[in-house]
Amino acid sequence: MVRVTGFVLVLLFLLVSYSNATTVKQALKKVENFYKNIHTLKAKFVQKTIFPNGKVKTYYGKVWIKKPGKFLWEYEKPDHFLIISSGAKVYVYYPEEKEAFVYSAGRMFSSQVVVGFLTGKGSIQQDLKLTSFKVLKGGIWKFSFVPAKPDPQVEKIVLIVNLKTGEVKKFCVVNTTGEKVEVIFKKITYNCEIPDQAFVFVPKKGVELINSY
Repeated sequence: MVRVTGFVLVLLFLLVSYSNATTVKQALKKVENFYKNIHTLKAKFVQKTIFPNGKVKTYYGKVWIKKPGKFLWEYEKPDHFLIISSGAKVYVYYPEEKEAFVYSAGRMFSSQVVVGFLTGKGSIQQDLKLTSFKVLKGGIWKFSFVPAKPDPQVEKIVLIVNLKTGEVKKFCVVNTTGEKVEVIFKKITYNCEIPDQAFVFVPKKGVELINSY
């Protein structure tokens, strides 16, 4: 069975232009302001999961997000499965196994940082603490954060930002278990029309629903 922990903390709404930011404080304020104005997002992604034993697995897929709390992650290869949230419930659906695990959002995401950002209520200044930043080549900045309060799931968050476009090109989440999840976004579209129906999971005939409350 494919592990699905960790990947959901993408902080997809932390996408902002830093082009006019002259201080880190101003940069973080711009992130906060932009975060508040992002309502939907579509993107392709490449996810690399690095397990504590050193094993690495790479996934490819697409993601749709809509505030508050609606999202669809479709992992296309090497394994095909979907994670769908209507806001209150989360379904992890494995088509080949004809199984769908059903969670409440609060139970699946023990991290308060995760819950905050997925429901559109997250605050960078309240939920995260900047520990370091670095200006890389080509107008790329690297920001490192830790949760402002002790978090049972998340140890560290790193954002790689392209200052020319304002996009978060890559992020990394280090879990308290030692697992590291790196995600690269491609072909990002913001504030596009996404119907609520896209986040409603309707199981096909023969699919077993397994409650995991």
